[in-house]
Amino acid sequence: MQILRKSMPWRPYLIRLTFLSLIMALAGSYAMTRYRIGIDTQKERCLPDTTVYLIDLWDKEPIRGELYAFHAEGLAPLYSDGTRMLKRLTGMPGDGVNVTAERVLVNGVEVSTGMALAHRLGVVETEFSRSLTLQENEYWFSGEAATSFDSRYWNAVKREQIIGRARPLW
Repeated sequence: MQILRKSMPWRPYLIRLTFLSLIMALAGSYAMTRYRIGIDTQKERCLPDTTVYLIDLWDKEPIRGELYAFHAEGLAPLYSDGTRMLKRLTGMPGDGVNVTAERVLVNGVEVSTGMALAHRLGVVETEFSRSLTLQENEYWFSGEAATSFDSRYWNAVKREQIIGRARPLW
């Protein structure tokens, strides 16, 4: 027994395919304009639980406690200018920061401990000790690991260096 198949018109499928392709192209373009993927390839991570992050380039409004990607400036020879870094925002303009060899306090709250990288940098821990008030347009970023290379070593980040808020993926 032979089953006869009815020939379907190709025009409706072509129209649907074109429409679907257009929608996918627009969605892809939007995603590529707004988002970047950040991958932490370091052996010693400053944010130990996550390796891959989604960085929202349109979400740059600083919120204390959130993760942000920013461009490094003045961190040579360890990092060249423009290197993308990712840390937690722990200090905002007007906040008081006190850095000692033992810990870092922002408005009296501990955000980091120790100076584990001082010896690797060839500097005595007390060289990094200072007290300051973050000025307008200045932000303090901290890693969660004792070996994080963060603001305790290189100071505040300017607002224009912020790339966008980062969200952990896995």
